Amino acid sequence: MNVKSMQPVSDDFKAMQQCKDARATKDQSRLASTRNILMLGKKLRTDEMDYLQRHDPHLHDQAISLSMERQAYEDALQHSRNKADANYYNTFKLMQIAGQLKHGGSEELLMRANAIQEAHREFVRSSKYASLRSEGYAPRKLR
Repeated sequence: MNVKSMQPVSDDFKAMQQCKDARATKDQSRLASTRNILMLGKKLRTDEMDYLQRHDPHLHDQAISLSMERQAYEDALQHSRNKADANYYNTFKLMQIAGQLKHGGSEELLMRANAIQEAHREFVRSSKYASLRSEGYAPRKLR
């Protein structure tokens, strides 16, 4: 056995630790990127949701909640009778979220508000919104 060809064991441990540190940095970077997507009000892809489920269950739960609220909002917009109705509902939802600020959780509330705004922007660019009447009836009252 040639002693000169053997590396000290500590070098192997250093290499393993560097690899582990690199993986942790990559995970933190990906989590931060995913959190930024949510902060911008964008939808997460399936692979991003799966990643969150494995690496940050709390943020995954928040993302599910945001997705469900956004879907409910989008469904409500589809039933708007006119443009004023759709815009009124947007204002109503944002005021509802703003009213919850006194209870804390401002990051999650920002995610919610941005998701509602993003969904509204997408709706305004849609052909459904373009086909709605601009004038006419007053917005319906929400329950």
